[in-house]
Amino acid sequence: MSYRVLRSIIAIACCSAMAIPRADAQIPELQPGARVRVQAPKIVGGWLEGTILSRSRDTVTLTTPRRTSIPVPLAAITAADVSRGRSRGDGAVKGLAWGSGVGLAVGLLSAVSYDTGSDACGAEPCDNELTSGQVVAGSFIIGAALGAGIGAIKGAEHWDSLTIQTYVAVRPSRDGVTLVLAIPF
Repeated sequence: MSYRVLRSIIAIACCSAMAIPRADAQIPELQPGARVRVQAPKIVGGWLEGTILSRSRDTVTLTTPRRTSIPVPLAAITAADVSRGRSRGDGAVKGLAWGSGVGLAVGLLSAVSYDTGSDACGAEPCDNELTSGQVVAGSFIIGAALGAGIGAIKGAEHWDSLTIQTYVAVRPSRDGVTLVLAIPF
């Protein structure tokens, strides 16, 4: 393999690695008043959630729930989500997960205590004794149903991820190969 071809392959690999989506391509979504959560590793670790207070050509200023204003350069944003409001369906799913976990834990504890005190009827035989598995299953189902119902009533915030389209293209040129990196603005 010639040196020129190897150099072209290395250039393509380096540029492909640099084709990281940037938030400045999503101009319509990042407007004042929008509730967003962004990842900007150079500014803050993890997700920063807030409302866009103002927007300039290259920076958005977010206000957090504690009323702190944080300017975030658009070029520093690596991922962003926009809130679409509260959703009863998302709340039901979240509540189902929580209720199932709590119901399972309560069922396991109840089954253990039910087994240790299984002589609930005294000297007479009980006709309605449940097995430990039935106690756990019943608590799990009741917890899941209650959690889903409460979650649906309360709702949960629905987030849509912003997708930033980028592409890398290789085109033949007179001198060999041309590498094109396109990020729409």
